[in-house]
Amino acid sequence: MEYRKDMEIEPIFKSPKDKNYFFGYYDKSQLDQESKKLLSLEVNFIERMPEKGDVANIGYFDLDKKDQQFVKISSTSVFNWQQGCMLQWLGPDHNKKIIYNDIYKNKYSSVVLDIETKEKIYLPMSIYTVSKKGDFALCIDHERHHFCRRGYSYDGVSNEEKNKPVVSGDGIWRLDIQTKEVKKIIDIEEILKFNPISNMAGSTHYLEHLMLNPSGSRFCFLHRWKMPEGGIYARLYTANNDGSDVYLLNDSGRMSHFCWRNDLQLLAYGGMSNSLNKLRRYKTLVKYLFRPILPIYHMLFSDSGTVAKALTGDSYILFNDRTQRKEKVAPEISDEDGHPSFPSENQNIFITDIYPNLDDQGASFAKLIKYDLSSHNFTILSELRSIPKFDNTGMRCDLHPKCSYDGKYVSVDTMDQGVRSVYLYKVFD
Repeated sequence: MEYRKDMEIEPIFKSPKDKNYFFGYYDKSQLDQESKKLLSLEVNFIERMPEKGDVANIGYFDLDKKDQQFVKISSTSVFNWQQGCMLQWLGPDHNKKIIYNDIYKNKYSSVVLDIETKEKIYLPMSIYTVSKKGDFALCIDHERHHFCRRGYSYDGVSNEEKNKPVVSGDGIWRLDIQTKEVKKIIDIEEILKFNPISNMAGSTHYLEHLMLNPSGSRFCFLHRWKMPEGGIYARLYTANNDGSDVYLLNDSGRMSHFCWRNDLQLLAYGGMSNSLNKLRRYKTLVKYLFRPILPIYHMLFSDSGTVAKALTGDSYILFNDRTQRKEKVAPEISDEDGHPSFPSENQNIFITDIYPNLDDQGASFAKLIKYDLSSHNFTILSELRSIPKFDNTGMRCDLHPKCSYDGKYVSVDTMDQGVRSVYLYKVFD
């Protein structure tokens, strides 16, 4: 991939270098509806995983003010480096209230905070994805998730009873933000019955990466399982927001990041079914064929390995919901996994990133990319330095590009300044 310096654009905002600031995942806007306030978390360490007792300050940068200092409005005792505390502006106005995860009465919960009155409303479950209208959220059991995906979970409430291959009663819940009513809409034991394959046996199963479509009518999620012999198998599902009409969209076993292009289409990075991917479906083959060469096996099937992506055919794929119509897209960047988002519905341009890569001088840079599906043209908007010792660890700082509500701005998390920082770009006029 050729890099051209003249393609870069400069950030219009950088958080101060005297402290660490970050936001988290790429599926929500860091800016409010008016693109004036930029939500952020403030922390005093970056060199280890967040642990029980750690606190992150919650606040925003007021871009209308000259000093643009961080304005603290709350704090949270649950966060991780990849997704933060699921902090976001709450609809329908996206400028008066925020919602985020915390601990309340020794349980993972979520909080609705009015940033002007400071009134807090505590909700009975921690959130994962929230409707744009702000009327409901979808949730997983973060006590369970702690034992499955440490880099994407919280360390605050310990429950060893949920440290087992399958937790009875696990699933996905719908939380009514107004009434606080909680209802389970997906049961993991029902998902396990969906087209079962032999490599499920003895594996550790969990659900994650919930994401609602623009209207909130349907959502997608991953069913993942860690196999005893090594490796992770992933299925991509969609369902109605009440848990009905569950559809298995991709069963190749290889699936990472995705986004909705509109209510009917998803852009995802992963693999389609091929001969090599199909071998992983069979427990006996994995156990006896691959186990003697486990180091090579892990290299081939690690989530982000270059060899794995070449052999398994990983690429960006455009899916049509509730159909098996799918096509590989963006071949020019197909060997680089990223976190995609469409700034506006139904358009051809998406924003994504590329994980840091070491150059000949030992420096490591992540790239911010704009890609046009119609012309196949892509632009490297920015190349940002990482801290190499954190790359490929739980302390890494993915850019996780986040598009604003008006589609003009993109914010990223970065270690470009030697600390965790937030940068903001104006990408579209």
